[in-house]
Amino acid sequence: MSSIVISSAFFGLISLAGLGVYVALYGSHRVSQERYSEMAVELKLSKGEGLFDGGRESRGVGRALFQWALRRMPAPKASPSMEKITHLLVRAGFLRSGTVRTFQLIRLIALALMGVTGLLVSIMFGVTTGRVILIVIGSLAAGYFAPLYYLRRRANRRQKEISRQLSDVLDLLVVCVEAGLGLFEAIKIVGDETERYGQAIGTELALVSVEVAAGGSLGQALRNLADRTAVDDVKPLAATLIQSEQLGSQIGPALRSSSDSLRTKRRFRAEEAAQKSTIKILFPLVLFILPAMLIVLLAPAMIQAVRTLSGR
Repeated sequence: MSSIVISSAFFGLISLAGLGVYVALYGSHRVSQERYSEMAVELKLSKGEGLFDGGRESRGVGRALFQWALRRMPAPKASPSMEKITHLLVRAGFLRSGTVRTFQLIRLIALALMGVTGLLVSIMFGVTTGRVILIVIGSLAAGYFAPLYYLRRRANRRQKEISRQLSDVLDLLVVCVEAGLGLFEAIKIVGDETERYGQAIGTELALVSVEVAAGGSLGQALRNLADRTAVDDVKPLAATLIQSEQLGSQIGPALRSSSDSLRTKRRFRAEEAAQKSTIKILFPLVLFILPAMLIVLLAPAMIQAVRTLSGR
């Protein structure tokens, strides 16, 4: 078999697999701002269904195949590693029910694709048998750990977004509370508005309001918020709001002091990052920029010196 046929088959397989995963994950264009009403949420929670389970049927061949494979995936067994993956999925913003099974299916697909890719590349370049086995094993390892690596990066990025957006959200909560609204109503309004603009903190606040509307206490909803986000700044804020609500003290001053404290921390973090940038830029400067400058400046003089010493 010629290398052109192998290359065409390889790139066709990768293109079809990527298109299938994209269609399965995202499907057709849906309105991202659709939310359930409180009555529907209470009904779903009372029946024990997932909070974010979609009620619309899947459309598209790729999504149908993905759902077919997903239904035949075995249920994940309870284990410490699976519990860590579940917490990581929640931190990354995957709040739908069945996300663990979906993640396992995506990892299985990535494992198969990377294994086939390694095998095809080895055949295309004519690698020996021993190296083929090593390349396939390395490709399988990459396919197994790549989804987990992406999930961790997404979770860390989402944590940083929530931490960055928290001080602005607290300012909005202060305005709402000082305007005469209660804490729950303020959280609901601010969560709806920030979620409309696609902010991660808005989704979390909207989930807090849904939990309270479903019959839970505000304190427990705030504790769940701190556990879901795993952001260091959210835990003391939740404790402050719970204490202010239980003791009956004014929430406005507590929110304002928390907002000022978070803004000060954010300024300190920005100054720290600015101080670190001078050290971080030193390595690419020494390794890449200075050698190029030295070559441009000294190469003509060195060439002239060589010509002079050689007697030309």
